[in-house]
Amino acid sequence: MLENTASSPKYDVFIVHSSEDAAKARIFNQALNDMGLVAFDNINEGPAFVIGRPVFDNIIHAVKHSKLVLILITKHAISSHWVTLETLVALEKSDRENVLCVRLVFEGVSEMERQNFKRGILTSIPDIIVDFNKDKWKDEFVAIIKENIPVQKLLPAGNVAHGLVFNYFIGYLAYVLPAMSKTVEKIEYFTPDKFSKKFFVVMPESCEVKPLEGKYKNFLIEKMEGSLEMDVTHGDKQRKYTLTVYKITKENEFYYFCADCPFIIATMLKMKEMGFADIDVHFQGVRFYMTLKELVEHRSNPDYKDTTNFIMFDGSAQSSSPALEIWQSLKKEFSTNEDHETTVVTRNGVAVESYPSLTVSVINSTDGDIVAEEVIQFLTMHGMNFTSGGAAKKSSDTDDICIRWKIFILTDTSTKDKVMELEFNAALSESISKNQIQVIPILVKGVDIETIPYGFKWTTVLKQEDPLYLEKMWKTLHEDRHMEELQHAGSLFEGLAYSYMLNYMSFNLVGKTGDGRDFTERFVDAVKKYKVNCKIVPKVYVIVPSSCEFPPPGTQFEKEEHLGPVEPIVQGFRKYFLQLYVLTISRPGKWKDVKVCYAREYATPAIALRDMTRLPFAGLSVKDMKKQAKQFADFSNEITQHDIFNREIGDVKDKCSILYFEDDKHGMAAVTELLEEQIIQCLEKRLFVEPPNIESTF
Repeated sequence: MLENTASSPKYDVFIVHSSEDAAKARIFNQALNDMGLVAFDNINEGPAFVIGRPVFDNIIHAVKHSKLVLILITKHAISSHWVTLETLVALEKSDRENVLCVRLVFEGVSEMERQNFKRGILTSIPDIIVDFNKDKWKDEFVAIIKENIPVQKLLPAGNVAHGLVFNYFIGYLAYVLPAMSKTVEKIEYFTPDKFSKKFFVVMPESCEVKPLEGKYKNFLIEKMEGSLEMDVTHGDKQRKYTLTVYKITKENEFYYFCADCPFIIATMLKMKEMGFADIDVHFQGVRFYMTLKELVEHRSNPDYKDTTNFIMFDGSAQSSSPALEIWQSLKKEFSTNEDHETTVVTRNGVAVESYPSLTVSVINSTDGDIVAEEVIQFLTMHGMNFTSGGAAKKSSDTDDICIRWKIFILTDTSTKDKVMELEFNAALSESISKNQIQVIPILVKGVDIETIPYGFKWTTVLKQEDPLYLEKMWKTLHEDRHMEELQHAGSLFEGLAYSYMLNYMSFNLVGKTGDGRDFTERFVDAVKKYKVNCKIVPKVYVIVPSSCEFPPPGTQFEKEEHLGPVEPIVQGFRKYFLQLYVLTISRPGKWKDVKVCYAREYATPAIALRDMTRLPFAGLSVKDMKKQAKQFADFSNEITQHDIFNREIGDVKDKCSILYFEDDKHGMAAVTELLEEQIIQCLEKRLFVEPPNIESTF
């Protein structure tokens, strides 16, 4: 076996494969057993993924508890987003543990398909092409499994996508989503049957952000005149969020919707193009999309339930468009159930959430009835007695089982039925509140999991086509599993720093006003406007407290006076403001009572770090938050001094400093001391400007 210690994961290998490749996975599983290795996908131990737990959580659990992750790439798996996610999560584990714990196994794909898959960070991962018709394939397979390979900094940009997701969610979606459904009714052309109350997050897999409007084959997407606006406070800043309204038309039919293509994902493309990091945009793009979707729809975020439609499309080709996916989502939202005769669940006769026993729920259909009968007969043989309604009676040896489990038979009919969907959601809600898995979905043979709604699709299901599905169901009934699996937050600070410097601060540092005034000239004009007699240090000081907690807007430090905003830089619909302050330096000697103007603000990415510690899904501890806040400050300062940044963005070396301080130890007074030290350095280096008509005293 692979080297094992008391703290080692339970499994040697986690076999990642698409559902269509289960038979092939069993062949590799047997080969691993012959080597004496324990595989997470071992059929003798039941299903690899916990039934009833969301797939995303199962992936995190499987990678965390396995030493090696084996990615089986076939024609079925080569374009799977789940396989992409599992690969990246395994790479993040490698980066944390400094041991390459990923192997790629190609079977039944062409050399061109293999080369297309092995790009970016995947080029350094060992791989093997397996041909089951060759006698020595097992020997080659064993060799690559046993090879011990140290990691070679697979992720030079850190866990970029993960940090960007939380920055985007906490700084934007967390405000927009709860308010949109109420705000949208204020639009003059709002009608309940044509204007979606759901917010569309539209993301190109290529991370190349382009305008959404345009003519695409049968569809026309137009950007409307009216927009939705909302004022919020984020950190120490007042922000106005503007939601763009679109109209999509096909022939004589049309709908309205609000959408955003997260500009923050362009950070990853910009990093690669500028040469900051050899980032794999494809992998990080998919990671961003899937993590954001899981976060918004996570059970710990009930305020965001059913608020968002997520659309991902290629985005690399000129003609690539999300129009069809947007149209289909809108059609589904506004379609009625008139063409489908809703049948009340007949197996249990009462709502799932109120019946204190094991229940089997199915909508009347031939296939569903057959599977329901199989399940009931199997459970009856194991000591459970059912009423005619399909509810199990309590008995001495099945009391614990009966009071907990709800079994849902999923057919093409049942997954479209509103009653079944409500009952399924109610059962899941009960599971969430108890943090205990108690729902078992069973997918009837022949039903395509890709065609069923999200709530069913991304919850791990049993499949009737699996010959052992009844045995696996019975095993699940006797397990005590929790709903969620925390993922490791990884290195967030790099992605947060890149985003902050590339997508926000760079505009303020090198941007010009409409009439061409640069960074320094904006400061001089502001001093004239506020009529202050002081020296000007044209620099932005960004405050990063170790607690990542910000005081209320308008809070001033000791010996500091707030003057007001500097003229903003306008980029598209967004304005980039700086706030001007005056500090009275009281050091002995020539720095006695010297007044200096400067700009300062709190680093809003610190809000993302703070809020992540409060979200169960994020996997960030308070201790790690403080560590990454310091790393964010240090790395942001590195970026401002980096030759590539100054060459590609513009000269910013003396225009910005990120100041980290331990407010939990030294209090807010420590900021004044830091500011004084930084400003005095600028004065001594003569990095200041005299206001008009004021003579220098140096």
